[in-house]
Amino acid sequence: MQFLRQVDPSGKSVLVRLDLDLPRAVDGMFDTTRLEAGFETLINLWQRKAKNVTVIAHRGHEPEKSLDFSLEPIAELLYEGLLRQPTMGGFDNQQLRSWLVVKENLRFDAREEEGSLAYAQELAAGHDLFVNDAFATAHRKHTSIVMLPKVLPTVFGFQFEQEMKAFSRVLNEPARPFTFILGGAKLETKLPLLEKMAELVDQILVGGKLAVEAKQSQLTYGEALKQKMIVAEVTTDTLDISEAAGADFCSKIQAAQTVVWNGPMGKFEEESHRTGTKIVADAVIEATQNGAFSLIGGGDTESALTLLELEKPGNFSHISSGGGAMMHYLAYRSLPAIEAAEEAHSAVESTSTAA
Repeated sequence: MQFLRQVDPSGKSVLVRLDLDLPRAVDGMFDTTRLEAGFETLINLWQRKAKNVTVIAHRGHEPEKSLDFSLEPIAELLYEGLLRQPTMGGFDNQQLRSWLVVKENLRFDAREEEGSLAYAQELAAGHDLFVNDAFATAHRKHTSIVMLPKVLPTVFGFQFEQEMKAFSRVLNEPARPFTFILGGAKLETKLPLLEKMAELVDQILVGGKLAVEAKQSQLTYGEALKQKMIVAEVTTDTLDISEAAGADFCSKIQAAQTVVWNGPMGKFEEESHRTGTKIVADAVIEATQNGAFSLIGGGDTESALTLLELEKPGNFSHISSGGGAMMHYLAYRSLPAIEAAEEAHSAVESTSTAA
């Protein structure tokens, strides 16, 4: 992989893929965590004198054009946030909007999800460099993810680089005991990940709807997974893990030296069903503060931490911006976005060598 810090963007027109699919906070306002994760890349391009920047991104899953899915309000938040950054060097509003343009929702064009080379060429027109800084969508084979590297030199931004560093530590040199916590639902779709993780971790703690599904399922598990998977008992209404299960999970997490967590333990949106998620979160925080490395991911997990007011510096080693991408990378140690960029880079090198 090649990162932005390794190339010179000065004088270049740069196309940047960000993650601007912002969730709503409890108060109805946008949660700007994902947006702010892209600031370092944009600020770096400004400081290193990129000629101009075009930001592309998606919002929602609705392909039809609608104000409900427009990126216009997100673009305003991006401009406002950047103008508050002292490292932008005195940019005024007009200068910023001239230097940086935010395009409308990529998914308003059906070709985005089709992997269209023609659409990639349209997006790339007039640009010299593509910077992918949208880890959360890196597992999707969409035009802006896997086709743009075919038509533009491609590197990855600072947020993406931080994700890779965190995953490298978990996959290549995990301190032990290594505990993997998985919540949410859809056991059948997550079973391949569980089987892969069973080869790497020391124990797998399963909560949320997954725990209910695991007890009811007729699925067959591999031997390693059967030995390492601990399925939580749930409350009588099945909407949270039981207090006893929470206490058991807590003791196991506090003893861990590496913790990966994806998915809440219950229906955290309701105050009466967030106890299990709170117990697990507090245990992960305690383990982190005692020296363990913790990697947290998934939109619902992050929303739960925000709701519980626990998403604070020092509580977790790394909070990943993407749940689906996180799961894919843990299972396969790669992503379509990375593979596309590496294939394109190899093709260019082969052509240069042949010449």
